[in-house]
Amino acid sequence: MSTIASTTLAEVASEWCTEAEIQVQSSAVVGGRNVTRSVLFIGNPSTVTEVTHWAAVRHWTVEQGLKPVRELQGDVLCAIVTEAVADGTGASADAAVVQRVRARGLDCIPVYDIEPWGTARLPGALPPTSAP
Repeated sequence: MSTIASTTLAEVASEWCTEAEIQVQSSAVVGGRNVTRSVLFIGNPSTVTEVTHWAAVRHWTVEQGLKPVRELQGDVLCAIVTEAVADGTGASADAAVVQRVRARGLDCIPVYDIEPWGTARLPGALPPTSAP
């Protein structure tokens, strides 16, 4: 795999995902308050293929009614991690977040284990809804 020479592709993917996140409106009502369920993304994709897949998975989470986040706060359903984080070769800060995620009993799923264009489902995700 080739390493990304510039941040242009990563920036474009990030902007695309940020626009998708703004559109997240799905939330559950718990104890009289709205709670948006989140999927935590840990690590920084390092190849063109990984950046592309990462962006597709982030976009897919929005389509599932979930909010992609980078901080372990609130109602986090699971974590999606880069290949380096999954292999234990990522940044030490990312490894610390993975430990905190696992301490909560949440799954850490490698980004390549999610197929956003297929029938993949995250544990506890809302069922797909159809438009009226």
